[in-house]
Amino acid sequence: MTKQAKGSESSARRSLALSFYTFLSRILGLVRDHFMAVSFGTGMVASAFSVAYRLPNMFRNLLAEGTLSQSFMPIFSEYEKIGILEARVMAGTVLSFLFLCLSLFVALFWFFAAGFLPALVGGSPEYGALVVELSLVLFFLIMTASLSSIFMSISNSHHNYFVPSLSPIILNFSYLIVFIFIFPFYHEIREKVFVLAYGIVTGGVLQLLVQAWYVYKNGYGPIFRLNLKHPAIRKIFKLMLPAALGGSFYQIGLLVDIFLANYIQNQNPGLGAVVSLDYSQRLVQLPTGIIGVALATTILPSLLKDLREGREENVPKEISDVLSFAFFLTLPASIGLAVLGETVLDSIYYGGRWDHLATITAFYPLVFYSFAIPFYSINKVLVSSYYAFSDTKTPLRIQLVSFFLSILVSIGLMFFLKHSAIALASALSASVTSSLLLYYLKAHQVKIPFLTVWFRILKMVPALFGLFLWLVVSEWIIKPFLVTYLSDSFGLGFANVSRLCLVVSILPAVVLYFTVAGITKLPEADIILGRFLRKFRKKAS
Repeated sequence: MTKQAKGSESSARRSLALSFYTFLSRILGLVRDHFMAVSFGTGMVASAFSVAYRLPNMFRNLLAEGTLSQSFMPIFSEYEKIGILEARVMAGTVLSFLFLCLSLFVALFWFFAAGFLPALVGGSPEYGALVVELSLVLFFLIMTASLSSIFMSISNSHHNYFVPSLSPIILNFSYLIVFIFIFPFYHEIREKVFVLAYGIVTGGVLQLLVQAWYVYKNGYGPIFRLNLKHPAIRKIFKLMLPAALGGSFYQIGLLVDIFLANYIQNQNPGLGAVVSLDYSQRLVQLPTGIIGVALATTILPSLLKDLREGREENVPKEISDVLSFAFFLTLPASIGLAVLGETVLDSIYYGGRWDHLATITAFYPLVFYSFAIPFYSINKVLVSSYYAFSDTKTPLRIQLVSFFLSILVSIGLMFFLKHSAIALASALSASVTSSLLLYYLKAHQVKIPFLTVWFRILKMVPALFGLFLWLVVSEWIIKPFLVTYLSDSFGLGFANVSRLCLVVSILPAVVLYFTVAGITKLPEADIILGRFLRKFRKKAS
């Protein structure tokens, strides 16, 4: 293998390691969500926490998981070509300016929150006051998440993904420590929710300290200087602002979804629309985060390297390979959540304050959200591709169109489908975003070989059909038998029976999917299984 070949290892392969770390984080997230559902259910306190956490979480997703940090990377890479000292000074200048802006933003929110939040969420005065109180605690996460994202992007630009991937793991552990070790000392549900809020903020501070330590340890630590006349300030925020605005349309769309769900919940007392949407959305974020974020994070440095070294002809193939790989991993997840949605919800959330009615309330939004899993994932990849060309305006315009489309569909259908309309609107807008992002890539002379991509997706059909067939049989035929047998013969509770049914459904489905994919010689299957099979053959010989 040539030196160049080694250096241009595909983003799909590199993303596997990051996907594994993200997978661990998301599994911890599911454990966290189980404790959340059991502890708070879908009542007023749970809804207030969902709304209050949505505000900083919106910025966390915007900054720490993509747009702002990705728009920072091309500029940091540019300055590194001049010299590491220049890059460190530039990073420190950006962080100093960002800290100043965020401090003002947080202060303004604390000052005005009590005036506008109750009007937005509606409901009783007690509910509005609780949302405000929790928001004042949790909003500080914007500061820690935003600053952490810059340190993470510095690490990612050097293909160091392990420590950045620890960031969400640290936050999830902060949840679990509160649930397991602190909650037993509290009995009032209001006391518990505030203890949890302070625990999460502590986790955010730890995130920032770990990311900063790692960057300084590797010699890339920013040199802090509040120099508003630094030439990088204007250039970097010229790129960052459209990127942040573009990403914010999706995040603001999620926020609008929560406020619409609040309205639906107020019109339908006892529905639990806010929490149901929140939990179903988190399940969809499991494959999206593992696959979409990992691929988007790894493709940007690769594209930047190709462009920097004059290998523009590699860009279309790099993007098409990553798109095919994303479809190979997300289509099974989409089918799986749509078919097994009820069992998945019962396996993770059932118990305590979460009952079967809560599962049914969350099931229909989960099905609609699951249809869009492939689109959520490839949108992250495609937006990263635009950032490689320092084009943050095109994604901004596209996401603006999708934002208004989502709101119009949600409002138009929510009187018929209630909160499920919000999930359906999100899925439709995600598919429109994908189509437009693919179409306008031609402006950068990137001609994606669509026929090749479609052919590779069609080759996945036999494997996908086998997976779908087994999931339907296991959910509709095997599950009812297992529920009756395990409950009557062994006295197992409903949540544990659901977990065993999920294992019986998923494990054979995964084996079947990869077996058929291997038989039909899908290159995407070889990326995952290739190393394992080569090692096995060597041992056998």
